[in-house]
Amino acid sequence: MVSYIPEDKFVFANGLKMHYLDWGGDTTKKPLILMHGIGGHAHAFDKFAPYFLDAYRVLSLDGRGCGDTDWSKGGYSVQSYASDIAAFAQAVGAYPFDYYGHSQGSRIGMPLGAYYGDLIDHLVLGDYGPYPDPSPAGRDTARTRLGGGARAQRPRGFFGPQQAVDWHKEQDSTASDEQIWNLVKYTYRSNWDGILVPKTDPEIWWLNGRTALKEGPFLWDSVAKITCKTLVLRGETSTVLDRDQTEKMAATIPDGKGSHGEVPGAGHGLHSDNLDGTVKIIRDFLAT
Repeated sequence: MVSYIPEDKFVFANGLKMHYLDWGGDTTKKPLILMHGIGGHAHAFDKFAPYFLDAYRVLSLDGRGCGDTDWSKGGYSVQSYASDIAAFAQAVGAYPFDYYGHSQGSRIGMPLGAYYGDLIDHLVLGDYGPYPDPSPAGRDTARTRLGGGARAQRPRGFFGPQQAVDWHKEQDSTASDEQIWNLVKYTYRSNWDGILVPKTDPEIWWLNGRTALKEGPFLWDSVAKITCKTLVLRGETSTVLDRDQTEKMAATIPDGKGSHGEVPGAGHGLHSDNLDGTVKIIRDFLAT
């Protein structure tokens, strides 16, 4: 795979200054919009995006409150995020578009497909449903999220990148060195005193708990209103989205436009766990 360097761009849409990566810049190609998980960043798709540049104008975003996109005084509901995506696509002339949202990006995709489906051809909901996985492993995962996990004890700042990397390695032994360094590079900034502090608005972390659970009924209602072709995609070993919910989501999407798939050998990470498998499944779906 040839190495590509995306272009950093900004646009004002929906009252926010949004940062995004333009991977192709060829406006004659169909747009593919990529949305990361909670507290993530547009560079989460650095290895994924190049596999689609032959056929797409690939655009990956920093969601509101994340990366270099503005924080929001209006909050971080899925409705707000969905309206951001629609406003972004209209502002940059990138519609109709295909969409792949991973984790929190999947939650955003549900109201996006329900209320802005006229802007979308294909929708991929990546390993997140309206409710947590009810299995014992899923409950353990949800309990960690509800409790704030390691984030509850994170220092307010770090004196340098290596200190931040070392701390994050202690919290997640499964992440690669490259993933940890990218996390620090793209989700931290230097403050006025040269201390590395998070770029992410701390208000977003409420989505790990009761706020997200409250949105469950709305998300199921949204699934029942999706109007575009939709693939509900889970990782084979995921403890975030269970098979039963995956199948129910696909069946709930009206007019037979819902389908479901599973990435072999992958957990919640999907494209970070099995890049080739995720790319193949999504490319095959987008070709339908």
